[in-house]
Amino acid sequence: MTNYLKIAEKAKPECINCAQEIFEAISKNSTTKSLDKVKKQMDNLNTFLYTYFLITYNKDLTNIHDDFTLKIKNVHDKSSLKNIANQLIEAYSNSLLDEMEFSRNEIIDNALKIINKEYATGLNLEDLAKKLHLSKNYLCSLFKEETGFTFCQYLNTLKTNKAKKLLLEDKKTLEYISYECGFSSQPHFTMTFKKYTGKTPREYKMSLVSQ
Repeated sequence: MTNYLKIAEKAKPECINCAQEIFEAISKNSTTKSLDKVKKQMDNLNTFLYTYFLITYNKDLTNIHDDFTLKIKNVHDKSSLKNIANQLIEAYSNSLLDEMEFSRNEIIDNALKIINKEYATGLNLEDLAKKLHLSKNYLCSLFKEETGFTFCQYLNTLKTNKAKKLLLEDKKTLEYISYECGFSSQPHFTMTFKKYTGKTPREYKMSLVSQ
């Protein structure tokens, strides 16, 4: 259970890779376990994350819990469970990002509205500070205090999540997605995407196809 706690504590958009790596470390001996035992391990993680997010963040994520309970039940091979494990952690993590669209602080509330609207325009911290008539240093400090993210962490996580949705569409090229999500170049898109997901955009798309 201690290991599940470590995963839950790291299941945040800015450090989701750490959470997924911890689970992989826990599961490294899964090849010697039966499919039912691996499924049980996954069910335990799902239930633990649901309970942790309910108690810690006051978020009732019954829909995520029930969705993955069904997915785990319907899997018939252990290789597919690894992908589902990463999706499971990602789903709980992204629920925190969704909540960031609203803040108790009016300044940060306005900042988030601007970012969510202009994320693909090359917006940077200095631009945002000017729009809000604040100093760059003050906004940087306040943003981190109120959201738990640095400006760059929030912006890049938002862009990465937008890119994930576009990667689901077969006809969208990586060059198009890079431009549409506001990355300065395709190499920058690939580097950032891998940093925040652990996979390149191509690898991520292939993992979706193989499911």
